[in-house]
This record gives sequence, C-alpha cells and structure tokens, in this order.
Amino acid sequence: MSDVPLTGVKNARDIGGISTDSGAVVQPLRLLRTARLNRPTDADLAWLASIGLRTVVDLRQHFEIVAWPDQLGDLPVERVNVAPSLDSEGAGTFFELYLAWLDESGHAFADAVHALAKPGALPALVHCTAGKDRTGVLVALVLDVLGVGEKAIVADYLISNERLTTDPGDITFQHPISEDLISGSLAHVRARYGSAEGYLLAHGVSDEEIAALREALLGEG
Repeated sequence: MSDVPLTGVKNARDIGGISTDSGAVVQPLRLLRTARLNRPTDADLAWLASIGLRTVVDLRQHFEIVAWPDQLGDLPVERVNVAPSLDSEGAGTFFELYLAWLDESGHAFADAVHALAKPGALPALVHCTAGKDRTGVLVALVLDVLGVGEKAIVADYLISNERLTTDPGDITFQHPISEDLISGSLAHVRARYGSAEGYLLAHGVSDEEIAALREALLGEG
C-alpha cells in the first residue's frame, strides 16, 4: 500500500505493493481506493490523467451521487456505478450491514469485478462516500482473490481510521472501523463459499475474469 498525491480526495491510497502469501506483489498504480470524488483539485485531476486512469467504480447509491457528484472534468474514464443496498432490514450494527451487503448485494460486488477484469480497465479507482466500508469490503474481496493474507488485508482496511478522523465535522467520516468488521466478513464468506473467489463465482464472475484480474493486478506487463 502506498500514498497517492491527491489533496482534494480523502482516504486515497494505492493497493500496489501489498504482497500475496505466495510472494507475488500487487503492481503499483493499477488499483486505487478513495472516498468520494466531489472536490478534486486541478492537480489531482492532472495526476489521475498522468497515470492513465481508465475506470472509476462508484459504489454509492443514487442519492449520494446526487449530493456529492464526482467531478472528474474531462478525464476519459469509464464510469461504473454498482451500489450495494443500504436498505437491508435487520442490519442494526455495522457488522450486520456488512453481512447484509455480502448476502444481498453480491451482484454489486460481482459487477465491480466484471468492470475491473475487462481488458484495458486498469488503472482503476474504486470509491464510495467515505472510502472505508463498501470500498473496504470490495477491496478485501479482491485482495483475497489475489492471494493476499488476512493480516495484510486487515492492515490495508484499517488505514481508513487514520485518514478520516481529521474531519470531525463530516458525519460520514465519524464511524471508526475495526478489525472484527472485515475479519468477520471474510469468515462469513469463507464459511458459505469457501473463499472470496468462490463467492464471486457464485454471483456470476467467470473463471476467466478471475484469471484476468489476477494477471492485471499481479502481472508485470
């Protein structure tokens, strides 16, 4: 994981540099994760253009997009909106909400992977509003598919706590996350599907797309 020079975008980082259990390394500047993109600076947009950003996967609901629309100028990117449901009944805690996303919105996470696995889709950026919960679940699934160990997945996930506590006036950033949230979510996926790969395959991602995603994020070409 490494920082990226985005001053107008909160909770921004590159998952490049994270190692898998087999010793492979996620290649730099292939997949970025951030909070909402409603206030990027001109320098931010210039940097995103310089890395050749091609795809933006937005995990937000329509009302969030209306309230805080992405401001990407004339960047020639494909925009993909795939939103996990926020209306899950009985989800009284954040952990219950995470499980509801996994159980009820598998199509959204699968659609995100469809977009990331397309030829020429990378570099890509995935985001929600705060860049920690929905984005955290998606990135955890992707990292698990790549063969990254749970300790490293949790470490990347928890970085959001350091990035969001500096804006106490913004309610969307005031809910800290914990290791149990993402570890419990991965345990839930493994109990039901064996792995994140099994989960995504069950929701319509193909073996070929899984292979393409691994090659795109781990390959050196």
